[in-house]
Amino acid sequence: MNRPTLIITGASHGLGAAMASIAADHCANVVLAARSEALLETHVHKIKQSGGSAVAVVADVSRFEDCQRIVDAASQAFGRIDALINNAATIEPLASVVDSQPDQWAHHMAVNVLGPVMMCRLAIPYLRQTNGRVINITSHAAELAIPGASAYSTSKAALNRFSKVLAVEEPSVTVILFIPGQVDTSMQAVIREKGRGNTPDEVHRYFVDLHEQRKLLPPATPAQAAVSLALKTPVEWSGEVLEWDDQRVQGLV
Repeated sequence: MNRPTLIITGASHGLGAAMASIAADHCANVVLAARSEALLETHVHKIKQSGGSAVAVVADVSRFEDCQRIVDAASQAFGRIDALINNAATIEPLASVVDSQPDQWAHHMAVNVLGPVMMCRLAIPYLRQTNGRVINITSHAAELAIPGASAYSTSKAALNRFSKVLAVEEPSVTVILFIPGQVDTSMQAVIREKGRGNTPDEVHRYFVDLHEQRKLLPPATPAQAAVSLALKTPVEWSGEVLEWDDQRVQGLV
């Protein structure tokens, strides 16, 4: 029986790295993509040492040619693509609309919106063949007006709408929007570090308190849910927004 092949972007650390490790434990071939070569190679080495199958692709999802290399690497290494997890994202700029710069917004949208769009465009022909799945990592920020995080809220709202359109356009591919919750990742560290003075005090304090009171989830917890969705989601769920602790999701776990 052929192993399923998963592509995971933003796989060098945090949630992405945890998903890659768990996917390999579930006997999947894993393509890890991110900008950090050293971290990627470390994760791939660990997966292979444990008997798993993985390849690393150093890539920036804001660049179309890099997205092409990721998909090509999956096809060449494993001959199939069964799931794409669009996890790569940035939180910056953390600033009010009037204090942020157009080039910051352009880069943010290139990573958070165009990256998933390009990855889907390139992977869909393979996913059609396997009745595969797209898992787009989103956030409650898509529905919230968070002062100082306008770029992030806007990009996640755009990703949500794109995903719902894709679900309608591609009936043979299951498209899911996944909310991992508040996870202990480098993005949270950036908010704590750069949010002071760039977001209202009460917003910054909220994120600091999450960390100090140990309310952040370990990456492995939502990662398990995301991988289960990538491997098992029924097509009837396509187009839905699902949280990591949703009863149906935990049923798959």
